[in-house]
Amino acid sequence: MNADWTLTKNERLGNGRRWVLNRNQPALHFISSLTHKRRLLFLFGDAFVALLATVVANIITPTNVPTSTIPAIQRVFLAGIATTLLLVFTNIILRNYSLAWVTFSLSDLRKLFLASFLVVICLSLLSNLPFWQKLAQPHPVVIGLFLFFFITTFRGSRRLLLEPLYPCNTGKRTIVVLPAHYSYFLPNILRQLNNYNYHIVGIVTPDPQQVGNHEHGVEIVGTTDEIENVIEKYRIEVAIVMLESSIPTNIGDFYARLNRLENVEVKTIPSLIDMLENRCDLKMLERLSLHELTGRPPVALNVTQMQERFGGKSILVTGAGGSIGSELCRQIARFSPKNIILFERDDTNLFYIERELKSLHPKLQIIPFLGDITHAQDLAGVFSHHRPEIVFHAAAYKHVPVLEFHPDEAIRANVFGTHLVAKTAARYHTRCFVYISTDKAVNPTSVMGATKRLGEMLVTAMNGTNDMTVVVVRFGNVLDSRGSVSTIFREAILKRQPITITHPEMERYLMLTSEAVVLVLQAAILGKGGEVFVLDMGKPVRILDLARRMIELAGLRPDVDIPIVTTGLRPGEKLFEELLTAEEGTIATNHARIYRARISHKYTYREILDKLSELETKLNFLSPTEVKLALTELIPTYRPCFKSDNHPVPIKT
Repeated sequence: MNADWTLTKNERLGNGRRWVLNRNQPALHFISSLTHKRRLLFLFGDAFVALLATVVANIITPTNVPTSTIPAIQRVFLAGIATTLLLVFTNIILRNYSLAWVTFSLSDLRKLFLASFLVVICLSLLSNLPFWQKLAQPHPVVIGLFLFFFITTFRGSRRLLLEPLYPCNTGKRTIVVLPAHYSYFLPNILRQLNNYNYHIVGIVTPDPQQVGNHEHGVEIVGTTDEIENVIEKYRIEVAIVMLESSIPTNIGDFYARLNRLENVEVKTIPSLIDMLENRCDLKMLERLSLHELTGRPPVALNVTQMQERFGGKSILVTGAGGSIGSELCRQIARFSPKNIILFERDDTNLFYIERELKSLHPKLQIIPFLGDITHAQDLAGVFSHHRPEIVFHAAAYKHVPVLEFHPDEAIRANVFGTHLVAKTAARYHTRCFVYISTDKAVNPTSVMGATKRLGEMLVTAMNGTNDMTVVVVRFGNVLDSRGSVSTIFREAILKRQPITITHPEMERYLMLTSEAVVLVLQAAILGKGGEVFVLDMGKPVRILDLARRMIELAGLRPDVDIPIVTTGLRPGEKLFEELLTAEEGTIATNHARIYRARISHKYTYREILDKLSELETKLNFLSPTEVKLALTELIPTYRPCFKSDNHPVPIKT
């Protein structure tokens, strides 16, 4: 047996056996690639259309030739052979034989036009030769026009013949809701899904100027403002929605309107940015989308400023495995820092964020550091070895009810730990220190809020120490963080369990983690030192409305499929959160969604240290009630809750 040939086991022909080329043989690899059936089809197709174009051009524009010249049939045949060779050669050069057949597109059309144009150029050059003049062919442009028409018809024939055969007139009556600039591709993609059972009746878009147009054979039948009328008029059973927050439509309200309609199944397709950022699964049409809950436009990102500020810098993030800290790391990594130091006390969280960043940014130096912000030796080790230029301090205890039972631990982490991080940063000449605060620090009623307020006072008083710039950023709840209200609601909905809220009138400022972090980075750029920046959180959202909307987005009915239960306020909670104290006001900044709070410093850094020193010496000997009373001496606006103080707490030794 020839070594260049092998016998396949599974391919059968005639007597059940078939010889095929062994592609491992270098001498036959080129031949094997050329004999691919699609390329052969294109090759023979080009030969046919080239001959056909030559024949049709001669019929349409006959030329007068002397009787002594070459016979007409021979003339046309020789010219057709020459045109075929030129077309095949140009298509090989332009790699037009690697184009797909079933997905023929405008970009493919341009490449075929270029091939036809090159053939016309070559034919024009040949027309100056005596032999070609004896063939007396029509003008090369005429041949080129017919050639381009026939070759594009041939290459697009599969789409032309097969696409109308898709079962687009059977299945559930469906509308697709999306921006007009996506209309040209989405219906066709949907038709090619496995088990497709939808009859796309029309497209609904936010732009009223597009109504009446046809996109990919589907009419734009209305706008999002008239969605109820469209659904009633066309007897719609399914609404497939892909809307981005960049369009001028209140997406949250739009989804609520859709879900109030009876007998309409609502499905969601992730936005394109979610697809690009790997935040979604294309196979999941039905999902709860946090982007649609806010109804606000996305935060604008100044990439140039970010690159200038963070590019080439050594950056440390405390609490790097938490919700805010991990998102800070993801965002910072986009702007090519020198390195990112991940300071985290939870080894599991540290492992996952390090692995994620290394997979997304393999060339970026990621430095994991397992440590505790309350341990001076841990901080001294990381700062002395890596000398970070910018520090984002996101590590903190944050769960309000838990900290009501353990105010001493909240003070150790959120106050003394913060002081230790800032003091170490100043000692090692960190240029910028960014402290992540919360709206619960304003007129606090919880231990968590009081300790974060004290942390604000402490770090702003340290501004300028060893030329270190200190910036505080204060924002509200983030929707998609671990332990946030939305994640708790989502888990209950998926398990079909009752959703619990503490009070029907409770309101909170809500923002996506990614948006909050972008504004934190922007505030770090704006900060000159000592400022407390307040992020524009929009209007507060009633938690009961949030629960109802999330249930509706899941295709369920509030209080029918998923009960909503009121349990009463927990220790330390308040109905309404504030972003500013009564004595504070705001000053506009260069960013439309960031404001600077007018802060009056009641204590100097030395006075705060003296009071904290007194608190630290007796902290282990105070009851929870006494700890809270001690905090009121430092923060006059703190209104503590003592309901939890009778709760049995293990005595620490």
